Amino acid sequence: MNEKQKYIFFVLLGLAGLGIGYLLGAGQNWYLLNRVAELEERQTTLYEQAETADYQKHMAEVELGIEQAASKQLQQELAAAQDETLALKRELSFYQKIMAPELAAEGVVIDDFELKRLSDLGHYQFRFAVLQTERQRGFVKGTIQATLEGRGEDNQSVTFDLYELAGLSPDEQSFTMRYFKAQTGSFKLPVNFAAEQVRLRIVLEEGSPRELERLFLWSELTGDNT
Repeated sequence: MNEKQKYIFFVLLGLAGLGIGYLLGAGQNWYLLNRVAELEERQTTLYEQAETADYQKHMAEVELGIEQAASKQLQQELAAAQDETLALKRELSFYQKIMAPELAAEGVVIDDFELKRLSDLGHYQFRFAVLQTERQRGFVKGTIQATLEGRGEDNQSVTFDLYELAGLSPDEQSFTMRYFKAQTGSFKLPVNFAAEQVRLRIVLEEGSPRELERLFLWSELTGDNT
């Protein structure tokens, strides 16, 4: 092979190398362009899915908030209706005993004892009334004894004077009434004391000696029936 032929051979070889390199580069470029397009399309799809998911999440949160608010409102309305119904029943029972004696026992009766928890732990407020149910109502005299009974240390039976716990004057235990005698007060449970019941005893002074007594379970007064 002479010099001229060698020159032509190397030129052709170089051109072939350039052609192959070009083809390889073009193929790689085409692959990369397609890959970029695929990734951009995938990115767009993911953005759309993310926006849809965010919207759905927002709507779910809004719907949940509306349902919770509606449920809370219904619970509040139900509780208010129950409280109003209970108060009306108590008020009706109270005045029925005064104005309609045929609905109650003759003479004098002890109205329901009501107990309410106060904000301070172990503090309570109480209310009760003594009612006269006779049609011809004259003045009735008597005394009230109210005791809180339960268990102290070593499970020993313990009794406390409710008037003393409430800091009420002994004079308030005596009454002269024509329709009713109402009593209210507040007290704190003694330390290491488990209340079991409240005992109300009424001793009438006029006519033949007469006593009335009612027991109220602590669990029913406080609603702790478990």
